[in-house]
Amino acid sequence: MAKLRAAVLAAGRGVRMGGERPKTLLPVGDHPPLLHHILSGLKAAGIEDILIVTGFKPEEIQDYVAERFPDLTPQYSFNARYASWGNFHSVRVALDQSPGMDVLVVNSDVVVAPEVYRRVAGAPGDLVLAVQERTHLDDEDMRVRVESGRVLAIGKHLKRALAHGEYAGVSLLRPPAARLYSDIATDLAWTGRLQGYYEDVYAEMLTHIETRSASVEEGEYAEVDNPEDLAAAIAVIERLEASPASA
Repeated sequence: MAKLRAAVLAAGRGVRMGGERPKTLLPVGDHPPLLHHILSGLKAAGIEDILIVTGFKPEEIQDYVAERFPDLTPQYSFNARYASWGNFHSVRVALDQSPGMDVLVVNSDVVVAPEVYRRVAGAPGDLVLAVQERTHLDDEDMRVRVESGRVLAIGKHLKRALAHGEYAGVSLLRPPAARLYSDIATDLAWTGRLQGYYEDVYAEMLTHIETRSASVEEGEYAEVDNPEDLAAAIAVIERLEASPASA
């Protein structure tokens, strides 16, 4: 069995949230920043090998982790192209630093229950996506089509009538998926298609490898794209703090 590593994609600036600090370090109401909840959740899920991909103001992220998580010794990898290339390159950076591992990719602007990390890591398939099944979806949602546990399509372009839910920002690439991802990412670089989401790479992978979904229940997930999303994130945080099962 391959070793499990979590790769937190923390390179983004978060322009819609002000753009002065890394998005993952922005406080969530009266609660600590998003990165705090991500690292605490990974620790609660028993995941100790952590790689953080930085970009915008990397020293702020490293200082925060050193001060607030002194017992944590993550590795860091810098994405020098965080501003000019899409976040697909942050995933490529993480995979390059994790040969032969199962890599749990975690967006840095989400709050999820530790159970979600466990479910994704334990699910079958070469590529596993955390999916919250629901019918009400908006333009910002990364929509997913799922049938019998298999992911058939993913993308913001996916018609809402064909979507079954939203990708929840956590995914697992086992070595076959990691190799395929790297091949597609290399092709994107050579052909100049550099502004894509990493989920666009996933979309190209679906017909080549077994891609499964792992369920995300109501109240286990929130994404923060803009200030209006903070209320939902606070609700998830407070639910998790009140639930001993999530500790």
